[in-house]
Amino acid sequence: MKKKMKYYYLYILIISGVVNADTDLILPKYNEKGTVNFNSITDCIISITETELYFRPTVAILDQGGNTTENIFNNELIDKLTKYNIPQVIIQDGINENNYDLHLICLTIAFFDSCADIKDFDFKSIDKEMRFLVIISDDSGNNCVDTLEEIGDSVSKFAITFIIQDFVTGENNIYTIFPKIDENTCKEIVEKPSHINTCFNNGTVQNEDIFPIKNPNNLNRCPFRIGMATLFPFSEIPNKESLKNYDNVTEIKGFDYEILKVIAEYFNATLETHYIYRKEENPYKDLEFTDFIKNGSLDACAGGLYRIYGDMVEYSGIYVRQGVFWVYYAERAERSWQNLVSKLDDVYFFIIFYITYSIVWCLISSFDGQAVSLITTLIHGWGALVGATSLQEPRTRKQKFLNLLYLIMSVYSSVYVSIQFYSFLTVRGPPQMFKTNTAVMESGRTAYLKNSSKYFITDERYTKYADRSADCVSFYNCAEKTLMYNGLTLLLQANFYIFQATSAVNDEARVLRATENMLTVYNEMLIRKDSPLVAKFQKVMKRLFEAGITGRLFTEAIGISVVAKAESANSNMITSSYSCQAGCSITLMQFAGIFYAWIFGCAISCLVFVIEIFLRRVKVKEL
Repeated sequence: MKKKMKYYYLYILIISGVVNADTDLILPKYNEKGTVNFNSITDCIISITETELYFRPTVAILDQGGNTTENIFNNELIDKLTKYNIPQVIIQDGINENNYDLHLICLTIAFFDSCADIKDFDFKSIDKEMRFLVIISDDSGNNCVDTLEEIGDSVSKFAITFIIQDFVTGENNIYTIFPKIDENTCKEIVEKPSHINTCFNNGTVQNEDIFPIKNPNNLNRCPFRIGMATLFPFSEIPNKESLKNYDNVTEIKGFDYEILKVIAEYFNATLETHYIYRKEENPYKDLEFTDFIKNGSLDACAGGLYRIYGDMVEYSGIYVRQGVFWVYYAERAERSWQNLVSKLDDVYFFIIFYITYSIVWCLISSFDGQAVSLITTLIHGWGALVGATSLQEPRTRKQKFLNLLYLIMSVYSSVYVSIQFYSFLTVRGPPQMFKTNTAVMESGRTAYLKNSSKYFITDERYTKYADRSADCVSFYNCAEKTLMYNGLTLLLQANFYIFQATSAVNDEARVLRATENMLTVYNEMLIRKDSPLVAKFQKVMKRLFEAGITGRLFTEAIGISVVAKAESANSNMITSSYSCQAGCSITLMQFAGIFYAWIFGCAISCLVFVIEIFLRRVKVKEL
């Protein structure tokens, strides 16, 4: 109900005028001898407020007409609430448009001194969001439980609880009325009043169950009608192309179907599944299926749905989340001379030491008065560094010490080069990897995206990048082009596992994902808004999610072996690859380049030798 703003200010004035006020000025006070003592009931209400008022800061007392017993009760209750600093407000106009909002934020209490009076109360004005506590103090000996049974239809769906004063035992019995599903007609009927709690003479309550959830959780094998859309791994229906909305389907497999079987077992229901069409790659289109859940033909809808349908339906709550991320082609770099040179990038340190040695040798020799040639020193120094020649003969201790240090460095140089050669020939490093979305979009690679669904976020940087993307017809086609043309695409987490596992070569992944998610999506099922199962459905789904059961079922729907293979292939790809595990040998084929270089050198030497012979003959003839 919507009210005008002027009523809001009226509520504030009423509350301010009553809280902590003198109760003699509010209601006439009666202290006649022989009147009923309500001390235990008011103590019970104080105990109840400790569990109910954590989100409802005020008690609303409904004054229905000034009856003596009612006034005594109301005054005692006000005194007790004031003593415990609990705000209270007196409502004399009943529950209507003017004070509707007030009751939503309060614990509302109404008193009746006769069982028969509750049949005349308008319970239709009560909202499902209200917490309504009815106190019945009938000392005439009438069976008030029978009276509650008569009004069961009007109170069974609301949070209405009755406290009946027992004048024999002195205890206060707490009752409520639950609806249930009739196993023969599958329609909702009303159970007999249930004794849910007891408030003892000292004001203590047996348990905290005051306003239990009343929606039935036992459907007595009645049908639980579900609409199933298709989306891997949530739901797969064979021959779905030949089906139309609301067709009965029995052959279903997938993650959502397994969850619904668990929920149906909890509700003791029989699953009745119907096909609903929803475009898998663009869920914002084709909303015709929502008409079936709004008109009551379906109780719930599943199949990888999202919270995108507004308030026309209720939602189950999140039961799985998936990342949407960039996927790119990855392959280890082939062996080449360029790669070898890059592995030897620290060799400059030995070159610096070689030049320094040559200069110091010349300076020492000049200082000692020895003839020295810089070119000869450089040649001998280089030969010693690569293990081809010996150093020049040292004549002084300084030269001997210098040569010793240089020879040690030459040994280290040989070891360094040998290790790098060994690593180059036996170990292959991981491929180029992208961690952030920025790195992906700045990589220069072509992105393959489906034109009709690629603008799913409004990020300006992504939008500009998507404008330059190449087109593809489906998510699977985009993935194939990514593999064929060393490109990029966006995939859901579930589809990525399949793609990575099936495209692996030699147990190594050929596609990797960016560490950062582009988007995280949360899947929820839809529930009919007026369904009595909403609260229980949400509660069960929350427990399944928190217990990790939905996560396990999600992995099983994809395939435990598929996920394991994808994770193994991914792990193998991002670590160094070894061509052997122990005692690795380097074959002549791997060192073929050295022999080619040697043959080339021999050929050059032969050519120079032939030229020298030819030139010598020419000179002889001229003489």
